[in-house]
Amino acid sequence: MARTDCSPFDDVAMEFSDPATGGPVLRTMACWIQLIRPGVRTRAHRHTSSAVFHVFQGEGYTVIDGQKFEWREGDFFVVPTWAWHEFANQGPEEAILFSIQDIPVMKSLALYRDEAYEEHSGHQPVTSTFSC
Repeated sequence: MARTDCSPFDDVAMEFSDPATGGPVLRTMACWIQLIRPGVRTRAHRHTSSAVFHVFQGEGYTVIDGQKFEWREGDFFVVPTWAWHEFANQGPEEAILFSIQDIPVMKSLALYRDEAYEEHSGHQPVTSTFSC
């Protein structure tokens, strides 16, 4: 996976597909695997779909609407609809994130949109850090 083309917004991301149809695994939900290489900080973007992430491997953080959420293996986090978000891997190993997203239902309703964050070289200012 690390040898494929990289996205400035997701680093390396691949969608699971239904082998019979070539479409999403579920009619209304898409499943993705994402690899964030050590030292990578992606550019911020937002979209009308929401996502639930599970950290399968590694450690890093995600900035969601200016709030920094640190994560490591075994953690879950959510990126809500139309929230600016970017990912960073500060650890020594590749970070692998699994996500389930409602992109298919948003596209079927003609409601899917996305937008890149253009200010500050594509990075949001961090205004707070989440702690539990």
